[in-house]
Amino acid sequence: MIAAAALFVLTTGGAAGDCVRLLQSSTIPVEKALTLFESKSGNSAEALLAAREVLARAQEARGRLEAARVSAFCAPSRSEELIYLNHLTLGFTGWIAARARRPPKEYDLASVIRRARTHRARGRSRLQ
Repeated sequence: MIAAAALFVLTTGGAAGDCVRLLQSSTIPVEKALTLFESKSGNSAEALLAAREVLARAQEARGRLEAARVSAFCAPSRSEELIYLNHLTLGFTGWIAARARRPPKEYDLASVIRRARTHRARGRSRLQ
C-alpha cells in the first residue's frame, strides 16, 4: 500500500501531488507502526509496545498536519487525514488503558482501525 502511494506521488504533479506528499510524509511512520501492531498477538507484551508506538506516531503526525499550511484544495483531504489520526489516537489510548486494567478488559480496536482507514481513503481518493 505504501509503495503504491509513493508511485502515485511520483507521477502526480501540482496541488494534488503536493497534498499527497504532505499526507504521505506525515503518516508513513504511523502506517509502519500500525502494520507492526497488527502483526502482534493481541494480549502480548509486544502488542502493547507496538500500540504505544502507533499512539506516539499518530500524535506526532497529527501535530505536523495541524501545523502545516495547506491550500484550499488540500484542506478537505488533510481534514480526513486528521480524522484518521484522531481515531487512532483515541482508539489506541483506550486499548492501552483497557490492557492496564486488572483483569484486562476487551476493547474492539479493529473496528476503530477500519473506521480510521475509511477516512484516510476518503481523503486520498479525491486526490487521484
